[in-house]
Amino acid sequence: MTQLHQAVPVVDVPEGYHGKIMLISIRHEEQELVVLRSGDLWHREILRNTQAEIKSLGFPTASVQELGGAYLSFNEDGTILIEGGSEEFGSCDHDYVASLVQSKWPNRDVMISGR
Repeated sequence: MTQLHQAVPVVDVPEGYHGKIMLISIRHEEQELVVLRSGDLWHREILRNTQAEIKSLGFPTASVQELGGAYLSFNEDGTILIEGGSEEFGSCDHDYVASLVQSKWPNRDVMISGR
Protein backbone atom coordinates (compact mmCIF):
# COMPACT_ATOMS: atom_id res chain seq x y z
CA MET A 1 0.00 0.00 0.00
CA THR A 2 1.39 3.40 -0.97
CA GLN A 3 1.66 6.52 1.19
CA LEU A 4 -1.24 8.09 -0.66
CA HIS A 5 -3.47 5.03 -0.09
CA GLN A 6 -2.56 4.99 3.61
CA ALA A 7 -3.24 8.69 4.16
CA VAL A 8 -6.43 9.27 2.18
CA PRO A 9 -9.71 7.48 2.94
CA VAL A 10 -11.25 6.12 -0.26
CA VAL A 11 -14.84 6.85 0.81
CA ASP A 12 -15.58 10.03 2.75
CA VAL A 13 -19.36 9.77 3.10
CA PRO A 14 -21.03 9.84 6.54
CA GLU A 15 -23.68 7.32 7.59
CA GLY A 16 -27.17 8.54 6.69
CA TYR A 17 -25.91 11.10 4.17
CA HIS A 18 -28.26 12.65 1.60
CA GLY A 19 -26.53 14.91 -0.90
CA LYS A 20 -23.91 15.51 -3.53
CA ILE A 21 -20.99 13.18 -4.13
CA MET A 22 -18.04 13.42 -6.49
CA LEU A 23 -15.52 10.91 -7.78
CA ILE A 24 -12.05 12.42 -7.69
CA SER A 25 -8.74 11.16 -9.09
CA ILE A 26 -5.62 11.96 -7.07
CA ARG A 27 -2.18 11.53 -8.64
CA HIS A 28 1.07 11.86 -6.76
CA GLU A 29 4.33 10.79 -8.38
CA GLU A 30 3.73 7.17 -9.49
CA GLN A 31 0.65 6.79 -7.31
CA GLU A 32 -3.00 7.14 -8.32
CA LEU A 33 -6.09 6.87 -6.18
CA VAL A 34 -9.78 7.38 -7.00
CA VAL A 35 -11.82 8.58 -4.04
CA LEU A 36 -15.46 9.35 -3.31
CA ARG A 37 -16.13 12.66 -1.57
CA SER A 38 -19.33 14.20 -0.26
CA GLY A 39 -20.45 17.65 0.69
CA ASP A 40 -23.48 19.85 0.85
CA LEU A 41 -21.65 22.51 -1.13
CA TRP A 42 -21.39 22.79 -4.91
CA HIS A 43 -19.35 20.09 -6.64
CA ARG A 44 -16.66 22.68 -7.34
CA GLU A 45 -16.31 23.26 -3.59
CA ILE A 46 -16.07 19.51 -2.94
CA LEU A 47 -13.19 19.47 -5.43
CA ARG A 48 -11.54 22.51 -3.82
CA ASN A 49 -11.93 21.00 -0.33
CA THR A 50 -10.35 17.75 -1.54
CA GLN A 51 -7.39 19.65 -3.00
CA ALA A 52 -6.88 21.39 0.36
CA GLU A 53 -7.20 18.05 2.21
CA ILE A 54 -4.57 16.35 0.04
CA LYS A 55 -2.11 19.22 0.46
CA SER A 56 -2.65 19.26 4.24
CA LEU A 57 -1.86 15.52 4.35
CA GLY A 58 1.62 16.20 2.96
CA PHE A 59 1.11 15.85 -0.80
CA PRO A 60 1.51 19.46 -1.99
CA THR A 61 2.37 18.52 -5.58
CA ALA A 62 -0.46 16.02 -6.05
CA SER A 63 -2.92 16.71 -8.86
CA VAL A 64 -6.62 16.41 -8.11
CA GLN A 65 -9.12 15.97 -10.96
CA GLU A 66 -12.88 15.50 -10.93
CA LEU A 67 -14.39 12.40 -12.53
CA GLY A 68 -18.02 13.49 -12.37
CA GLY A 69 -20.68 13.87 -9.75
CA ALA A 70 -23.94 12.32 -8.57
CA TYR A 71 -26.29 12.26 -5.60
CA LEU A 72 -26.38 9.67 -2.85
CA SER A 73 -29.05 8.98 -0.26
CA PHE A 74 -29.59 6.55 2.59
CA ASN A 75 -33.21 5.41 2.37
CA GLU A 76 -35.28 4.57 5.45
CA ASP A 77 -35.17 0.86 4.58
CA GLY A 78 -31.34 0.92 4.71
CA THR A 79 -30.83 0.90 0.95
CA ILE A 80 -28.26 3.33 -0.42
CA LEU A 81 -29.34 5.01 -3.67
CA ILE A 82 -27.03 6.60 -6.26
CA GLU A 83 -28.66 8.87 -8.83
CA GLY A 84 -28.22 11.78 -11.19
CA GLY A 85 -25.09 13.66 -12.04
CA SER A 86 -23.40 17.03 -11.92
CA GLU A 87 -24.57 19.68 -14.38
CA GLU A 88 -21.08 21.17 -14.36
CA PHE A 89 -18.90 18.04 -14.33
CA GLY A 90 -21.20 15.42 -15.82
CA SER A 91 -22.27 12.11 -14.37
CA CYS A 92 -19.70 9.93 -12.66
CA ASP A 93 -19.43 6.17 -13.18
CA HIS A 94 -22.33 4.99 -11.00
CA ASP A 95 -21.16 1.36 -11.05
CA TYR A 96 -17.75 2.39 -9.72
CA VAL A 97 -19.38 4.56 -7.05
CA ALA A 98 -21.59 1.62 -6.06
CA SER A 99 -18.52 -0.59 -5.62
CA LEU A 100 -16.85 2.02 -3.39
CA VAL A 101 -20.01 2.49 -1.32
CA GLN A 102 -20.45 -1.29 -1.04
CA SER A 103 -16.87 -1.61 0.23
CA LYS A 104 -17.67 0.79 3.09
CA TRP A 105 -21.10 -0.70 3.88
CA PRO A 106 -20.87 -4.36 2.78
CA ASN A 107 -24.15 -5.33 4.46
CA ARG A 108 -26.24 -2.68 2.69
CA ASP A 109 -28.05 -2.90 -0.61
CA VAL A 110 -26.75 -0.27 -3.05
CA MET A 111 -29.02 0.70 -5.91
CA ILE A 112 -28.46 2.85 -8.99
CA SER A 113 -31.49 4.91 -9.98
CA GLY A 114 -33.11 3.83 -13.21
CA ARG A 115 -32.01 0.20 -12.98
